[in-house]
Amino acid sequence: VTQFTQINRDFLELLMETIGVNVNTIVANARTDELLAESQRLTAELQARSAELQAQQEELQHSNAELEDKASLLAAQNRDIEAKNLQIEQARQELEARAQQLSLASKYKSEFLANMSHELRTPLNSLLILAQLLAQNPSRNLTPKQVEYAGIIHSAGSDLLQLINDILDLSKVEAGKMDVSPERVTLRQLIEYVEATFRPMTGQKGLEFTVTTAPGAPADLLTDDSRLRQVLRNLLSNAVKFTERGGVELSVEPAPDDEVPAGVVRGGAVVAFRVKDTGIGIPEQNLESIFGAFQQADGTTSRKYGGTGLGLSITREIAQLLGGAVTVDSTP
Repeated sequence: VTQFTQINRDFLELLMETIGVNVNTIVANARTDELLAESQRLTAELQARSAELQAQQEELQHSNAELEDKASLLAAQNRDIEAKNLQIEQARQELEARAQQLSLASKYKSEFLANMSHELRTPLNSLLILAQLLAQNPSRNLTPKQVEYAGIIHSAGSDLLQLINDILDLSKVEAGKMDVSPERVTLRQLIEYVEATFRPMTGQKGLEFTVTTAPGAPADLLTDDSRLRQVLRNLLSNAVKFTERGGVELSVEPAPDDEVPAGVVRGGAVVAFRVKDTGIGIPEQNLESIFGAFQQADGTTSRKYGGTGLGLSITREIAQLLGGAVTVDSTP
């Protein structure tokens, strides 16, 4: 074994120092490469995130612009709505004012007509009495033509009186001045009145007239006798007027619970007065209109059969005052 000389040892030390420097340089370069790669990666991520944030910011700006446009549009719509609401409110107030004026005018008209009943009826009744006396010609001093003319005056005056009565009754209802006086009314007396009034009338037209009382019908009723008679008189008069052949029927019977119309006051058992005829009938689309004041099923009805169209309107109003209701069913 040969020992290292001093020169050899010096050389090895110098070599080791050089190798160490090179190794350190290699390690430092490797670390630098790693840090550079990491820096490049972070830079790329930062650029990507920056681009994403930029896109989000642009999208947010676009959304804000849309929201501002929508807010402006909504504000304009709100202004339009407020203006229209103001117009509607003004129109509503005007309508209310006009409705109050119309209601007041209608009330004054109805009160005027309702209060002038005596002034209209008294002179007309006097004329009718005189015309009837002339038509009867008790002194036998009038010619047949004069008697005929007196009869025409009496007939036309009676029609006029009926028209006045109908108008006054309708006006009383509208003015709230039609009073009812409930009392005990025997069904037998009511039937006798109907028989005495309408059997001669139907006999003149060659019509059958039937009045039936079903089992279970009450012996008496608590109602206004004169108003109930007026209702039956209007209904039966219409039935006779519009029936050329066949017959007219009045039936009195307890009303089944499932057939009681809405609006009927239920103070006990409900009685139904059913008027049935074989007349001309009414189209379904006109059934409700016949209850309007001055309304008939069609324009030709008044020309052919006469009448003003007030009877059924008054009948329905009176029936409601009596706590009842009037309904209609027809087959033309």
